[in-house]
Amino acid sequence: MSAPSWQKVLSTLSGGRSRVLYAQAVLGQSLDAAPKELQRLVDAGLLTPEHAVADGLFRQVLATAAAPTPRGVDRFFRDGRIDGLPRAGQDRTDLLAHLAGRLFPADEELGEREVNRLLSTVTHDVPTLRRALVDHGFLERRDDGTGYRRVAGEL
Repeated sequence: MSAPSWQKVLSTLSGGRSRVLYAQAVLGQSLDAAPKELQRLVDAGLLTPEHAVADGLFRQVLATAAAPTPRGVDRFFRDGRIDGLPRAGQDRTDLLAHLAGRLFPADEELGEREVNRLLSTVTHDVPTLRRALVDHGFLERRDDGTGYRRVAGEL
């Protein structure tokens, strides 16, 4: 049998009487309940058909309630950082545009140390990301390498 949904579990426990009966079962107390009340707890998966507490129910419910799948550029982030750049195409362009707009102020020149510091907040591979931003036209680099500036335009 699969784990009941978290909605079913919470819906059942939202009823005061069901919550009291479940607490009594957890505490090992006798259950003075109508068959219909006990069946509600069994149907929710809180009790076994023998009216014992269902071990591991909450762990199962949490495991089946997966996080929503990230969309857009968010799918390239894990814990606020990118693991790497998409190889090519629109995904790479979209991610670089997002990072340029998010990390670099418009119309302000930054030194390489400051650029590296900002990039290090989202990646471990700072040189690769910095080069990709320059190569794809999101950052301009001075010829002498002393400064970087976000390219004006729509990001």
